[in-house]
Amino acid sequence: MNLAANNVYMRPLHEQFPEDIASLVDYIRQDRDSPGPSPDEVRQDAELNELWMGTGEPEVEDYFRGKIFPKPRPSDSLKRSDRQPMARHTVPSTGSKLKVRTPAFPQQQAQLISMGTEMVANNQYQSLLNPSFVVEFKGDGGSMWVATNQFLGGSASCVNVAEHLNRQLRQCKNDEVQPINSATFSIAINGSEALLYISWKHNDLNYYIANIKSFLLQEPAHYLEFRKYVRNLID
Repeated sequence: MNLAANNVYMRPLHEQFPEDIASLVDYIRQDRDSPGPSPDEVRQDAELNELWMGTGEPEVEDYFRGKIFPKPRPSDSLKRSDRQPMARHTVPSTGSKLKVRTPAFPQQQAQLISMGTEMVANNQYQSLLNPSFVVEFKGDGGSMWVATNQFLGGSASCVNVAEHLNRQLRQCKNDEVQPINSATFSIAINGSEALLYISWKHNDLNYYIANIKSFLLQEPAHYLEFRKYVRNLID
């Protein structure tokens, strides 16, 4: 209810994506040339089997951070930051007394600090700049619906930061400077299931979040497809 009161909405599964959002989804569905585990290696993965049997949130996070989400190199422009709270000004609000929870999540970083504090997503010394990817982990007994609700505000906050950047870019007088696509991605994941979402700003007021696909992680085909989506998204 707090999300809807601040113009953040979950789209029904049957509704089609807008054309620009559909293009992004098609991109992350592409096959990759880079090598990955074989279906048999996934079936024989003892750690993955232990997750299915039931483990805590730290074990779920540790496994997928190592196997699915690659660790950025020091020279990479893309960085990862864990459990960083968002600055309050990034969280969508209509002025309602019902506030969206201030989220914490991994992020994308770029050299945007000179463009003003609206680009800064948190209050830490090494600030999050232009965050674009939210991941919420849950352990055995944790509700995936709770995880989804927890990252909805984070996803909308990512979009909000990108929209602030676009307002700055539109003020540039250089024809080569174009606005960026402000859509962001998010994942809720536990030891057996992953839910992939995309978020975007529909108009000047409303933020939308829609499910792209759900994955059963002990099924090799699902696991490999999920890995492909994540790697394409990060690339």
